[in-house]
Amino acid sequence: MTNADVARVFDEIADILEIKGADGFRVNSYRRVARQIDDLASDINEVAARGELAKLPGVGKSSAEKINELLETGELKMRGELLAEVPESLLELLKVPGLGPKKVALLWRERSINSLGDLKQAIEGGKLADLKGFGKKSIEQMSHGIAFLESSAGRRRLGTAWAVGTRLRELVEAMPGVRRVEHAGSLRRGCETVGDLDLLCVADDAEGTIKAFTELEDVTQVLAAGGTKGSILYQYRPRRSMQVDLRIVSEESFGAAWQYFTGSKEHNVRLRELAVKRGWSLNEYGLTEGELVIASRTEEEIYAALDLPCPPPEFREDRFEFDLKEIPTDLITREHIRGDLHMHTVASDGVNTIEEMARAAKKLGYEYICVTDHSASSAIANGLSADRLSKQIEEIHAINKRLKGVTVWAGSEVDILAGGKLDFPDELLAELDFAIASIHYGMGSDIKENTQRTLEAMQSPYINVIGHPTGRLLTRRDAMPLDIEAVAKEAARTGTALEMNSSHHRLDLKDQHARLARDCGAMICINTDAHATDQFEEIRFGIVTARRGGLLKGDVVNTQTAAQIRKFVERKRSG
Repeated sequence: MTNADVARVFDEIADILEIKGADGFRVNSYRRVARQIDDLASDINEVAARGELAKLPGVGKSSAEKINELLETGELKMRGELLAEVPESLLELLKVPGLGPKKVALLWRERSINSLGDLKQAIEGGKLADLKGFGKKSIEQMSHGIAFLESSAGRRRLGTAWAVGTRLRELVEAMPGVRRVEHAGSLRRGCETVGDLDLLCVADDAEGTIKAFTELEDVTQVLAAGGTKGSILYQYRPRRSMQVDLRIVSEESFGAAWQYFTGSKEHNVRLRELAVKRGWSLNEYGLTEGELVIASRTEEEIYAALDLPCPPPEFREDRFEFDLKEIPTDLITREHIRGDLHMHTVASDGVNTIEEMARAAKKLGYEYICVTDHSASSAIANGLSADRLSKQIEEIHAINKRLKGVTVWAGSEVDILAGGKLDFPDELLAELDFAIASIHYGMGSDIKENTQRTLEAMQSPYINVIGHPTGRLLTRRDAMPLDIEAVAKEAARTGTALEMNSSHHRLDLKDQHARLARDCGAMICINTDAHATDQFEEIRFGIVTARRGGLLKGDVVNTQTAAQIRKFVERKRSG
């Protein structure tokens, strides 16, 4: 079992216990274990083999025994006992935005609702109108939430798709006679969620390669197996599979095929229209005029023949790419990023120490990082009290004296409370080098209230970034209603940046919002929100999302030097 598998079981136990009405401390103890394991940089199986499970933060002897049982048997007796009392289908209800364990328990006990289907029927039949705690707004939110779940069904977050796609590409590359393998489709375009995975391949033995592809370990079903195309269901974790299509194409037409299968559909339609206007045809085999092949070997040749610059894959959504005369040379790349300004350590809900995070950042070539553990109101994330934050500031100063090659700044991810009030007083915020303000709780459906709450937080001279502004969790929770344009304009006016949170669970701001914010004059800050050193790698997903929005190096705060960042902070503090 993987870390994610074990974490999921502990999260489910916490959910079931809360549905049953168990003590809050007991419930949270299981949630802490789940969070620690999910964020763990090491393989949980290796930690268990070393007998070090009980040394993990928040994992005591009892939890360690349960983890061992799960790793050895693939099951947990306690989970089975709980599910004898609570229908397992109730766990599906928890995926509906706005439905927590307590409300699910009420629906189950008072209306015998056991599944999403039951809930949908109850809403449509008006059976929740007189149920305490389920007002008109609440019921509307649930209805929207069900629609959201239905629309995202079958899609995987970009980070999951990237991991699976990278693994499959490596497996195909290792096959005899394979000369080239590339991603295509929505993964290549960097879409926030991905349906199926597409691979294009040049191989000496097409049939043999397809046969080897369909016989890979963890293939649960072969959907198609022809001379040049194979389609499989690939199991990347227990009960989780993705469809993966492999196409063998010739080297002569690889560019045309790559362009065609990368998409998007809308982009390809526009491109074909331009070809048709010239009396040409464009498909996966090439750009042609009758029998004459005008271009097919590379994408660049195809676009050049149509008098277009070759757009990066991230641009190909028929939004703005056809208006460009040339592709910007300073489009944001990973190499432009000088540091990460949003991360968590063992002090709150991270798994690594400040020094471990700093040394990992130094290996990446970063010039600076900012430690931004949660503030006091985020109790479930072990948020820091004012006293603990003051001690952490002192610890960071000490680390900077002995650690060379990377600068560590003292910061905080400060909760934005009701009405826009901040979780820490100005006197404490003034001691920080850099601060992020985020909404974690009370995300309502009132766009004016949400927007005003965010605008108020930006008035503080000590808040430098608004973290994950819409609060969305991809495939799990939709974005809260927010007037992005109003927020962006106020961000520009106050000198506050808006975050592009690179966690593949968030990607918040999304690409269109990041472009809108930039056009309003706001700066963007691309961070990982890392809770472990290996999560620094998720910067790739923030970068690709920013590129989809057309962001340039100069639009992003943390492409600047440490000295420039300090001036950015000082400008706001000085008014």
